[in-house]
Amino acid sequence: MHGKRNGGWYATRLLLAIGIATFLLVVVLLLLEPTFMGGTGRRMLDEPLVLAGLVTALAGLVWMIRVFRGPRNEPPPWRYRNR
Repeated sequence: MHGKRNGGWYATRLLLAIGIATFLLVVVLLLLEPTFMGGTGRRMLDEPLVLAGLVTALAGLVWMIRVFRGPRNEPPPWRYRNR
């Protein structure tokens, strides 16, 4: 990277770290649920709505990483215009 790092550089990395940490925490809590929450009855991981939320959270995390790794100063190739 050329030049100084501005506030957006730090904010982007902070938000990505928060997103990754939150996703991992939710996955760990769902996997440890039988011992963490008493272990009686159905597991939350068996509920379709919880699985749908987990898949949606994973898609959001993948999208955040895609945006993070994208080009910095160049327009995307699909946005070509005559110059």
